[in-house]
Amino acid sequence: MIDWKTKAIRHLGHIAITTLVFLALNGLNELLFIQLEHSNGINWVFIPAGIRVLATLLFGFAGFEGLLLAGFYLNFHHFSFDDIRAWSGAFAGALGPYLAYLSAKHWFNLGPRLRGLTLPRLLFTGLLCGLMSPAFHHAFMWVQTGLVDWQGLVVMIVGDSLGILIVLGIAKGLIALAERNDRAAGLVSRWRH
Repeated sequence: MIDWKTKAIRHLGHIAITTLVFLALNGLNELLFIQLEHSNGINWVFIPAGIRVLATLLFGFAGFEGLLLAGFYLNFHHFSFDDIRAWSGAFAGALGPYLAYLSAKHWFNLGPRLRGLTLPRLLFTGLLCGLMSPAFHHAFMWVQTGLVDWQGLVVMIVGDSLGILIVLGIAKGLIALAERNDRAAGLVSRWRH
């Protein structure tokens, strides 16, 4: 049985991984797709959204916490939003994916280590996240201002969904590459003996 210290260290590690990877992908996204920016914080392609899905699927609540920390950092220090938009944006960016994960876990009866998560279910969960996070962002803005930026909402849904599909495609390719290398290593070890 794993003791509480090991669990706490693992939990903090998952938070750190989520935060750092999200921030790194945000920097990469700005490098590659800044010309597709609709407005500050809204882009036609947003690859960090893919990490939102993977972090919550792989790490659960620790993924939520890492996304929340990354959101606070970006909203307060990078985008320099006002306090209400920074807080609400950070929560929307973390809560949407976490609720999509919880919904998928419930609807698809996902087991430990994501048992039962098929490719269609993963894509559904990703697209649900691509809808929920922007909807929460704009719902918070509507509560604050009384206005909805419909064009910004559409751009954010498209950008998050494209980013999710890009990251899931890359993750699937890396998994296939790792599996191919494992099979090749197995063949090589058989030939050596």
